[in-house]
Amino acid sequence: MAADPSSAPILIAYDGSDHAKGAIAVAGEQFAAGRPALVVTVFEPLETIPFFSGAGAPVDSTTMEQLVGAAERAANHAAEEGAALAREAGFEAEAVALAGAPVWEQIVDLAEARGCEPIVIGSRGLSGLKHVLLGSVAAAVSQHSKRSTLIVHDR
Repeated sequence: MAADPSSAPILIAYDGSDHAKGAIAVAGEQFAAGRPALVVTVFEPLETIPFFSGAGAPVDSTTMEQLVGAAERAANHAAEEGAALAREAGFEAEAVALAGAPVWEQIVDLAEARGCEPIVIGSRGLSGLKHVLLGSVAAAVSQHSKRSTLIVHDR
């Protein structure tokens, strides 16, 4: 844990969803006033998704590289969008885009590595089906992190 949690950077998980935008707004109301914030967008590498990997993969290596590049650009764009919203909310925000799976682990590891406290995350992300199949990223972050976690629900 950071020596002084009130001055530690906060970590805001951002995926571009309305829930993530709401989480930034709530974080701004509770923590901003020039406080540093990391706004992180995590995407799962396509190679980790069974449909896109192995001998039966439906795309060749060139197409895979293009898809990975597009995913990286989308993650960078989302992180920058989230950081801009965080700056509007009063934070000194830095955008971070990461590739890795599971998503919750990337968030927890980044918070630990950078001394962030708390982790702020919306209660739901972009995909309802993914939530049903894989469980809640917010719940996993809260369960596995040693850092305080603020899960922001719909208003």
